Parts: sequence; structure tokens; C-alpha cells
Amino acid sequence: MIVREQSLKDVRESLADGRFRLDAGCFRIKVTSNIRDFASALQTLYANHPCALDGGDFDYDISVIHPNLFRRHVRRNAVFELSGERPFLPVATDHAHALFEWGFNWSIGAHAHQFLILHSAVLETAGMGILFSAVSGSGKSTLAAEMALSGWRLLSDELALIDTTGRLQPCPRPVSLKNNAIDVIRRRHPEVVLGPLARDTHKGTIGHVPTPAPAVAQGAEQVVPRLIVFPKWRAGASLNIEPVSQGQAAMRLIDQSFNYSILGAAGFARMANLVAAAEAWDLEYSSLDEARDALSDLVAQYG
Repeated sequence: MIVREQSLKDVRESLADGRFRLDAGCFRIKVTSNIRDFASALQTLYANHPCALDGGDFDYDISVIHPNLFRRHVRRNAVFELSGERPFLPVATDHAHALFEWGFNWSIGAHAHQFLILHSAVLETAGMGILFSAVSGSGKSTLAAEMALSGWRLLSDELALIDTTGRLQPCPRPVSLKNNAIDVIRRRHPEVVLGPLARDTHKGTIGHVPTPAPAVAQGAEQVVPRLIVFPKWRAGASLNIEPVSQGQAAMRLIDQSFNYSILGAAGFARMANLVAAAEAWDLEYSSLDEARDALSDLVAQYG
């Protein structure tokens, strides 16, 4: 079953009853929600994903709900739960879909220790796995959206999952955009229908590009990492691309890892193998066209 092929009524009832299952790469999620508009947002953002309406096995038990009548009708709040635990403060009801994305990321980062997990977008082209690793505000997700909408395969816009063999495990999901990046992607790709906007969040206005269909179709196909790019968007900057040493790349990636220290020696070994296998580059840019061309040149050089 595919999400877009189900009626909104059936999806809404399945969510309310705790029977909805959503597939994203190697993860199957039990999703529960009694928030009416959450179902339509889920249908838009996860339109191409496999699902089930009648229950079944799952990896994570996620709820985005009104916890009580007061928060449903007076405060208009939603909460995120993972197996009944609430790691975050309540948010406005119309932020529920954004809360689901944040919570989904947190659930994987906090528990999927079969992988070395890095805060990084991951894409593939010409059989090459490419990581975009950067701190928040560097334009990582905007660049990932641009490349995914230009023909590259999206594995993730937030989480690089590195297994015991050193391969990158896909977890394709919607791409999160913030503030001005929303209009940038809309202008460049008017054919894309974004999900509902979550305004006035702690990060500003949040929008999401639905998971591209090819990314979902290839959601089981792992890839070998070949390039690590540290992107930084800066207004008015000329394109600048410089190599990064293995040691420096490793230190930056460790800073962006969810569980490097938890994995201990295994985490060290995977990180060492990653920076040995993949060439690392700094990329500073102000033009998405120039950044896209520079990335294509790197792929041609190392492909």
C-alpha cells in the first residue's frame, strides 16, 4: 500500500486508532495522531511511501497528539511521544507535522545504534554516496533539496546512517526548509508542492519538500560514501572550494555525530574508514547554480 493511494478518511481513522504504519528506508514506524490536520500533512509529505492501515510490526512507536481536552480545545497544543515518553515541550497544533519530523530524527539519533549516525544530508549520483555535513544555518538542507530536485537520489536530508560495512543506509524522508529557503526552492522548482508551513517555530517558518518518488523506490539500496562536502552559504560570497584533510574532516564529523562516543572503538573504526574512503571538501557559495556545478565537477573528478 502507498500513502497517496489511501483516502484521507482511512488514513485519519488509522492514525487515530494507532493502526497506521509508515515505512521510511529500513525503519517502520507506528504513527498515532488524533490531530485532524496531521493526516493531510502526512499524505502530502509521505505521498510516495509504503504504509499499512491495519497495524503490524514496527521499530518505533511515535504519537503526535492532543494529550488532553484542555490542550486540544483551549491551549491548542500537540505533544510528541516515543513509546509513551515525552522528550519535548508541547508545540502549537499547527506545528504537529514539523514536530513529527523533529521527533522522528530524535528517535533514530537516540536509539539506532546499529549505525554510526551523523548530522548530515546524504545523496547519491553515479553510484557515489555524498555527504553534506554542516551546522544548522549553513544551507545544507537547501542544497540537498536542490540536488534532489535536480536528479540526485536523496538518502536523507538530516541523518547519515553508516552500517558495519561502511555503507550508507537510506532513510528517505521529506526535506526540511527554513525561512527564505522555502521561497528559493519554490522559485527554482515551481512544480514541487510543499507541505503546510509551520510558522513561528523556534527555528522560524518551516516547510518541507515531500520525499521524491525515486528516493522511496530505491530506499533499500545502500551506497558507498565517496565525497564529504562541508557546505556554507554566505550572501554575496564567491564560489570557493578547498580540500579538507582526513583528520580535520573526522574532527568535524565527530562534532556532528549523535552516537560516536556511545559506539566506542566501533565508532572510531567506522569514522576512520569513512574519511579514508571519501574525499572531503569545503564549499562556500552564494549561488545554488554555482554550487551545483561545483558538485558535478567533483563527481566527475572522483567518479
